[in-house]
Amino acid sequence: MIEHFRRQRLAELRKLRHARFGRVYPIGREDYTREVTEASQVDLDEEEMKGKGTGVVCFLYKDGIPRSDRAFEHVRILAERHPSTKFVSIVGDKCIPNLPDSRVPMFIIYRNGEVLNQIPSWGGDRERRIEELEAILVLAGAIIPERRPREKRRDSDEDESEEESDEEPSSRMRSASTRTNVRAPRNVRGRKEEDSDSDFDI
Repeated sequence: MIEHFRRQRLAELRKLRHARFGRVYPIGREDYTREVTEASQVDLDEEEMKGKGTGVVCFLYKDGIPRSDRAFEHVRILAERHPSTKFVSIVGDKCIPNLPDSRVPMFIIYRNGEVLNQIPSWGGDRERRIEELEAILVLAGAIIPERRPREKRRDSDEDESEEESDEEPSSRMRSASTRTNVRAPRNVRGRKEEDSDSDFDI
């Protein structure tokens, strides 16, 4: 038990040492390229993350819309829970001119300078739980869950139970993600040839 807590504490200290964020950063339209696109190209200090860039979650919101206010609360919690992922917030129509309220809140997920996914109208169909949002961000690649150290197995029964409990968060979250309103990745800046009918242009 002492060894277990020691490993757990070391993992927490290692996470804090490499963490760079831990909160939601408000940005303006003029900050977008620097704080989102370019920031997603910066590698973390951890050796295994070299070349993978940084996960950046851009949260487009509007005050006074209940689903947007609720999503903002979830975003703040997730930013503290996953300090290696950068979370930024910007008023929807300040980021995308004439963005309709029906598309808010919206998530735009970046890594290595590329848009991994775009999720509009989060919670527009029904009330969403924070576990669902976290699952989507893990599956999209914005959040890379840490692997938990495995404990020594004493018998076959414990072996099976530990394997279930040690599964990565991404696999445990899949069931929640299948019920979300995620759309296929789209580059919100628009493609010159293939996506000439893009709805918005940042």
